[in-house]
Amino acid sequence: MQTISSTAGWTAAARELETARADRFLEDPLTLCTEAERRQWHDVVVSVLGYSPPVVPVRARLGDEVVRAAAEDGVRQVVSLAAGLESRVLRLELPTDLVYMEVDLPALLEARSLRLAQAGAAARPVCRRVEVAADLSEDWDRRLRESGFDPLARTLWVVEGLLPYLDADACHTLLRTVRGMSAPGSQLWCDHVHPDVFAAAHYAPVLRSLDELGVLWASGWADPVTQLAADGWQAGAWTVKDLARPEPGNPPAVWMPPVPTRADTSDSGYHWLIWAHTA
Repeated sequence: MQTISSTAGWTAAARELETARADRFLEDPLTLCTEAERRQWHDVVVSVLGYSPPVVPVRARLGDEVVRAAAEDGVRQVVSLAAGLESRVLRLELPTDLVYMEVDLPALLEARSLRLAQAGAAARPVCRRVEVAADLSEDWDRRLRESGFDPLARTLWVVEGLLPYLDADACHTLLRTVRGMSAPGSQLWCDHVHPDVFAAAHYAPVLRSLDELGVLWASGWADPVTQLAADGWQAGAWTVKDLARPEPGNPPAVWMPPVPTRADTSDSGYHWLIWAHTA
């Protein structure tokens, strides 16, 4: 899990690039990335593809919306696994009685706290935020319970930018653990990649760069709905391309805002965005 944390700054840089656009789909005033992270995102991805992949800001904006929708539906417990440098809890006006729990490696949480301190008064959430320092390859579930997680409460689980870095067995173990901690009516928001991305010629330079940095994707899902059903979830799944150019057979969820057609890029068909729930 240690090497995965290096990508947190890259996704923050991608959110920053989107926020700077006049036609922005996501507005994130607290991206918390450093200049070094901006340069690395450009060198590893943007300079190779010729654009900043839309999956990061689309995933972040839709993640905002699923959190809002869950809160409106009465969910008062949100758990973000591998929270990274995501500032969602700070940019959303969430109910004061909602508990937003962020789980990540101790070093990353410490670095995040330092960056938030530099942001000053703007970095104070409306709801109650709880940081849980834990390694997701170890006994993170125990640490979560010790930090006040209520297994009887409906929970929204947010798992963004993590599953592709786990092998198939690790994905199954993580999601099985999450499902076992989920009360009836709980939800899951996550993303994964389609295995075809590993054979895509235009994406090969990006994958080589990721491999050299020790953060290469380790797995993919050809059928997220079936995969999640095996772990006890009822799911809907869309590629970024599906959402940019919707088809009648797989319409967006009702809470999803329209994704701009500019998000239909050469890689947008390889990235799944997934919303699931328990019975």
